[in-house]
Amino acid sequence: MSYLVFARKWRPQSFEEVLSQDHVTVTLRNAIETGRIGHAYLMTGPRGVGKTTTARILAKSLNCENGPTPTPCQVCDSCRQIAAGNHMDVLEIDGASNRGIDQIRDLREKARYATVSGKYKIYIIDEVHMLTKEAFNALLKILEEPPDSVVFIFATTQPRKVPDTILSRCQRFDFRRISVNDMSGYLKREAAKEEIKLDSTALSLVCRSSGGSMRDALSLMDQLVNFSGTEIRGEEVVKLLGIVETELLAVITSNILAGKTAKAIDSVSAALARGYGVDELIDALTVFLRNFLLIVSGASGSLEDVPDSEIELLRSMAPNVPDVAVLNILRIISGAAIQVKRSTLPRVILETAIMTASKLSCVFPISDLPAVAVTIAQNEAEVDPSSGESAVSDNTFAEKMEHVSETGISDNERNESVEQTSGTKSPEEDSEVITQDPGECEYEDKGKSEGERESEEENAISKNGIDEEKEKETSRKIFGLFDAV
Repeated sequence: MSYLVFARKWRPQSFEEVLSQDHVTVTLRNAIETGRIGHAYLMTGPRGVGKTTTARILAKSLNCENGPTPTPCQVCDSCRQIAAGNHMDVLEIDGASNRGIDQIRDLREKARYATVSGKYKIYIIDEVHMLTKEAFNALLKILEEPPDSVVFIFATTQPRKVPDTILSRCQRFDFRRISVNDMSGYLKREAAKEEIKLDSTALSLVCRSSGGSMRDALSLMDQLVNFSGTEIRGEEVVKLLGIVETELLAVITSNILAGKTAKAIDSVSAALARGYGVDELIDALTVFLRNFLLIVSGASGSLEDVPDSEIELLRSMAPNVPDVAVLNILRIISGAAIQVKRSTLPRVILETAIMTASKLSCVFPISDLPAVAVTIAQNEAEVDPSSGESAVSDNTFAEKMEHVSETGISDNERNESVEQTSGTKSPEEDSEVITQDPGECEYEDKGKSEGERESEEENAISKNGIDEEKEKETSRKIFGLFDAV
């Protein structure tokens, strides 16, 4: 006998064995027990989640020699023939290759004949959305009023392409992706029957790579057995699937968080030199950052499909890392992932994103901002209570900051500073002048010599020049940060 792949060998044979689809199996079992058997069913959902398998189990339940029964015996001729796919009254049709109106007309004519050996004549049409518009129209009448012994079961991954006139004549069941817990338990149980040993890391990676599709997971198991024999370890799964190493992603992320741009880009170059593509590297980095964000934010309950070794690594990186920092990096990298897919120079996009993300470490506290920048920011945040809109236009802050970066301080503030130090007063206040001192303000008689007043003015202007340079430097830092973001 030829080799039978796991996807066929481990196929569920009863409703109890179907995983993660209780809302479907319970409904069908109750319908069979109460005799409320419909004439048309539509089963939709992602690939590899049990649509065709459930259709075959339903066919066995209806045509079992002990049936209709929700628990087919699996040993009678009818059950064995349906499992083997050669029962005369259970016809499986591929909608992609039998999509024309002529095939549907032939089906409609044969449906009028009596059954050969079973109680029901069952038509299972897979990928029914591939039928043409004319074929669907030809199917309408018999689908609405079929002979008493005929049951139609349709399966599709794209229910939106099925006409509403067909949908309204069917009982629809939406299949869900198989959960990680259900899949891992099933794989471990079936692997034990085959004397295949799976460590926890390998099992997690297989479930994670399958995307919720049991058929994909079983096909991967076949491939792994051929690659490494009956003892499968996580390292072998990584090699076979070409998964980017977690330690490499951790190094890139750590260098970004530390602001080490050169080392982060060098790590990317090392990864590309190992043969990883830009697409798979940036996708792996995005998933790694997502997991890291969940760890630092305390939402680790969503990481049930992540290997324990990776979770431990993420937790070792998490101390003193704010979730906002990881969130900003994730936004930059995920945005670059979209650009990479349509760029002719994807490596440049990736390296630019890495550099931009690493520049976020240059953030400095608001206490380092110049006084005029803080004042402008506060004015910018003021809201008109009557309208609920900002009292200052969106471009005001940028324009004023640009002016500050060029001149240091505004002209009005410069004039006020000169007035305070020059002693210019109104005729009524000629008897006194106000001079600024770091600790206090005191009055002095006007009776100072002209030289003393000029000396004080020069000192004040010199001090003002130093403050101006400090403000310019801080403004340059601000605009450098804006450019990086």
